[in-house]
Amino acid sequence: MPFGVEKALQRGARRYPMTSKRGHNYYKGTGSGAMGWHTKKGGYKIDLKKVRTYVVPDLSDCKVTI
Repeated sequence: MPFGVEKALQRGARRYPMTSKRGHNYYKGTGSGAMGWHTKKGGYKIDLKKVRTYVVPDLSDCKVTI
């Protein structure tokens, strides 16, 4: 009886990267969200509130040293 428990512990102790092929009811995705919606005529409307915007600081006074 203890051998079955040890096998289960060894099997669960493996640490592999989670992929969409491993696990049940798991979808990894790409990390990107929907930026709009599909129209009835096959187009795509972009919602500007959902579009990612990146704020870049002003680096004109930054001194880069190598």
